[in-house]
Amino acid sequence: MVEIYFSILTPKETTIKIKRSEFIGNVKKVDTEEEAKEFIKEISSKYRNATHNCWAYKVNGNKFNYSDDGEPSGTAGKPIFGIIEKHDLTNIAIVVTRYFGGVKLGVRGLIDAYSQCAEETIINSKIGKYIDLKIYKVKTDYSKHAEIERLLKRLDGWKIVNQEFAADVSFEIAIEEDKENEILKILKNKGHIEYLRTEEVGIE
Repeated sequence: MVEIYFSILTPKETTIKIKRSEFIGNVKKVDTEEEAKEFIKEISSKYRNATHNCWAYKVNGNKFNYSDDGEPSGTAGKPIFGIIEKHDLTNIAIVVTRYFGGVKLGVRGLIDAYSQCAEETIINSKIGKYIDLKIYKVKTDYSKHAEIERLLKRLDGWKIVNQEFAADVSFEIAIEEDKENEILKILKNKGHIEYLRTEEVGIE
């Protein structure tokens, strides 16, 4: 059985303002608890002058933790973790930084604010499916490359991970196992094809 899970593809810092407080969301795909803790430490250091750096992480589907970092209990870390669970994500760490603007939000307001910032950060960073894909290297000429592009657009289950344009076109294509035969049929006789490796790749 092929292991599939969902995490973010392209981390994007997201800022929202609520009643003069500024909330800054940062997210990263991580593979271990150590990586998650290192990311939390990195963002907390970057925003060391902030009022709070609240966070949550989940790795390997079952290891998780979260922190309110001085906010009232249950108003920050748990809501951030709730957004991770809502989107069924794993191998992810989120830090939501708060600069207090002088207006208290109350328990409900804090829960909503941290949830909103975490959710917008995840959405802006795009959710992707992570799966072990087979990587092939293809070298072809420009006319055949255009034909390959046209034919591949009709299918899903693949992603171009590297591409170089010189005298010829060289690219690496990551292919889902159940699409391998179909896509290799498209590539056949259109250039030199070489199997490279199998690796975990995130695709939309």
